[in-house]
Amino acid sequence: MKKIPLSDSSYFIGESLTIGENFEVGNNTVIRATNCVIGDNVRIGSDNKFLIGESLSIGSNSIIGNANDFTAITCEFGEYLFLDSHVLVGHGGKFSYDSRLSVGPYCMICAYTKINVNYSVKIGAGVGLGEYVDIWTHGSYPPVLEGFPAQFGPVVLGDNVWLPAKSTVLPNVTIGDHVVIGVNSVINKSLPSGCLAGGIPAKVLRENLYPSVDAERNRKLVYEIIEEYGRLSAFKGFEAKIEFDPQQMTIQFDEALFALENKELTGTINEKVEDFRDFLRRRGIKFYTGQPFKSILPPCYAKLLNYEA
Repeated sequence: MKKIPLSDSSYFIGESLTIGENFEVGNNTVIRATNCVIGDNVRIGSDNKFLIGESLSIGSNSIIGNANDFTAITCEFGEYLFLDSHVLVGHGGKFSYDSRLSVGPYCMICAYTKINVNYSVKIGAGVGLGEYVDIWTHGSYPPVLEGFPAQFGPVVLGDNVWLPAKSTVLPNVTIGDHVVIGVNSVINKSLPSGCLAGGIPAKVLRENLYPSVDAERNRKLVYEIIEEYGRLSAFKGFEAKIEFDPQQMTIQFDEALFALENKELTGTINEKVEDFRDFLRRRGIKFYTGQPFKSILPPCYAKLLNYEA
């Protein structure tokens, strides 16, 4: 075992540590993990606690906020993770033999989410968890020998699942791919791929809804997104030169070309292009280039943040 400083007040304790390029960490973050691998361009905030019995891995271009608490045997986070603040991984039964968390690439875990790992939790690619989402792998309190209920078992979320704010997933639930859940739902049974579900308890509202192909809808959406970005770029103090080809489904931005069908970005990538790429991400069109997302700060905020007396 060894202790390795990560900053003036943050450190790692474990057997092996591998860190990629451009790593940043805030104050008072402690990573205790037997083995730890952190990719390139990873940012971890302040006051985080990791207690990972075997292995912790954080994929490249990931952001972890502040005051998070992780306890599990293994934690695996794929690339382009955005994990906000005050997220709790562990909770009751967290020292179990099956306390494992696996999160695929391109996922978002919002603030105050709780992921109980009494048993394993597997989250696929492109999954979003809204604020105050709870995922439970155990649930019992009154005496089971008197007939009271008890639930134990793993949870699996497929690819492209959206669990919005205050949703709760109970033990032994599997949610398929391409599923959208209504706000404040309780999912106590498994859900099939492609459905819209919601309620307490959650019920399937529409089947085979996602993904869908509608060229006219998509062209209209792109026009609306470009129009909105024009207002945003003006607020940020610059003019955006954008041309949309609705037949080829491409967007020309300065010397860069966004191909919407295959999500490829080619040409000259400058600060404004990166700002537009980040705007598209927030509007649900994601271009992953191997580089972190960046945006331009509006001048009214930049002047205040950059001022030093």
